[in-house]
Amino acid sequence: MAFGLSGLTAVLGGATIVVVVLYPVIGLPRPAHGAVVASTSRHGNSSRADGKVIGGDSPSALRAGGGPTGASTPTSSTPPGSTSSKVPSSSTNVPSGVQRATTAVPTTTSTTPAAPSPSTGIIGVNGDHLTLDGQPYEFTGVNAYEIATDWGTNAGCGADVTDAQLDQFFASLRPNSLVRFWAFQGTMATNATTGQIDWGPLDRVFATAAAYGQRLVPVLTDQGGSCDGGHWQDPSWYNGGFEQVEDDPSPTTGVNQTPLSYWDYVQAIVNRYKDSPALGMWEPISEAEASTCPSQYEPSDCSGNQTCPDETVAAQALRYFFDAVGREIHTLDPEHLVESGLLGGGQCGTQGTDYQYVSASPGVDVLSYHDYYPANQPMGGDQWNGLAVRFSQAESLDKPIIGGEVGIIAGSGNGCLTDSGRVSDVQAKLQAQLSAGSSGLLLWNWVPGITQPCSYDIAPGDPVLSLLASVAL
Repeated sequence: MAFGLSGLTAVLGGATIVVVVLYPVIGLPRPAHGAVVASTSRHGNSSRADGKVIGGDSPSALRAGGGPTGASTPTSSTPPGSTSSKVPSSSTNVPSGVQRATTAVPTTTSTTPAAPSPSTGIIGVNGDHLTLDGQPYEFTGVNAYEIATDWGTNAGCGADVTDAQLDQFFASLRPNSLVRFWAFQGTMATNATTGQIDWGPLDRVFATAAAYGQRLVPVLTDQGGSCDGGHWQDPSWYNGGFEQVEDDPSPTTGVNQTPLSYWDYVQAIVNRYKDSPALGMWEPISEAEASTCPSQYEPSDCSGNQTCPDETVAAQALRYFFDAVGREIHTLDPEHLVESGLLGGGQCGTQGTDYQYVSASPGVDVLSYHDYYPANQPMGGDQWNGLAVRFSQAESLDKPIIGGEVGIIAGSGNGCLTDSGRVSDVQAKLQAQLSAGSSGLLLWNWVPGITQPCSYDIAPGDPVLSLLASVAL
């Protein structure tokens, strides 16, 4: 869509309302690649505070939108995590020390608000630590990507979760846990029959979490388009393509219905849930990387086949995205944090020091890593992109960092790690990573019931849930 004109269609009380807004075009200078950018602290002073497998799928299938898909060294030309199809011209390279705008930043829908006052129940930051109500905050929690699935309303992603199961799930967690889930437009926020935005399933999740004193990390899309549009995000998408509407639904299931552009959807969902007591922090995208998908693998076979022809261009594209989208979320909701959702394993655009360059964006408050390293390695990874490197980079930026996904395969299958063995390995990872600087870990992935004997799945009654509820923080 052309810059300067944006439309939003919504259904309210049975009537269709179309809002058209004319915006001025605003350009945002890009920070030079590799430049040192000062970080800012939200909801606290700037000094340091010192004192995947979808249920029912085989383990080899991993899981939609997440998993151990990243390269581990900066020299890999095909970091397998996600893909893209187009790379901008080399003119987007910015020489060191030079700032210039090469893509106009989408305009905002509201004026910049005054600095927020402290609010009860809001997660904030104090240097490289999280806070809750002004006190140091560390957490445990889980991913439960499918909990907004409601087959009577949306197309869904993963298993349908009943009201009773949702109640039991949130009640089983320790107070003030975090739960990360898919709040995707394409399968969770669009009515599969009408093709229009329908907030009912997401409303249910937010209301139930609030009733049990839990907090949510809604993820707004993912790198590969799994369960959301079906398009792999490439450098052109990160450089402004997210303003385009990509509505390409399945004719049989309704999956991938996206009546709004990503940009308009961000504005709509943030405005709807920014005042919810269950909101913990926003995640604009899961496992972002600006790689290239060869045409023969488009649109659905990019993972593992993508290439990274220009790491610098990719890093600049990711930085532009987080600058623009993070700024818009902060404008619409100045109280809640924005967490990056990065995998952190050396994906295209975040290899080595580029992870720090992208994470230095003022649109990012909280850094992220995903740990699918061997179960018996509490601090996995190498000297370029391992966890120790990511923790050091977070400290240098004076920003918190969290384990957004931590997955260990276990179960009753032959040769599979037992559930009790997973408890021991998770406890070791918790101890090592919290001590190294992580503010918390979210295990992958809670499901309402086990369907495979050996998977990442964590169902009610799994002993690892008892560990999360009782481990000392």
